[in-house]
Amino acid sequence: MAKIQLADFVKYGKLFDVYGKLLSEERQALMSLYFNYNMTLAEISKEKGISRQAVLDGISKACLKLDEFESKLNFNDKKEKFESKLKALKNFNSLDEIKEKVDEILGEI
Repeated sequence: MAKIQLADFVKYGKLFDVYGKLLSEERQALMSLYFNYNMTLAEISKEKGISRQAVLDGISKACLKLDEFESKLNFNDKKEKFESKLKALKNFNSLDEIKEKVDEILGEI
């Protein structure tokens, strides 16, 4: 992974929120600085006292690990679908419609 594009930045930011604690402490630190604090590779390199290449390698390997977690567990995908269904409840007009939709959602879990 040479450079993270905007779509990937969003994707890995979300995956890091879900699975970040499963990464090593060092990779968590790199990912947090990059995704949460929006620091550049050079800034992280200076902060951590390692080369820019080491920062990029650490972030790249962490992203691969996050992809692996998501492919096996699917928590992020399930979370996004669940959030979408909950937001859709706002469009219902009656309590009976909401209850019916909630029962449908609970049946899927």
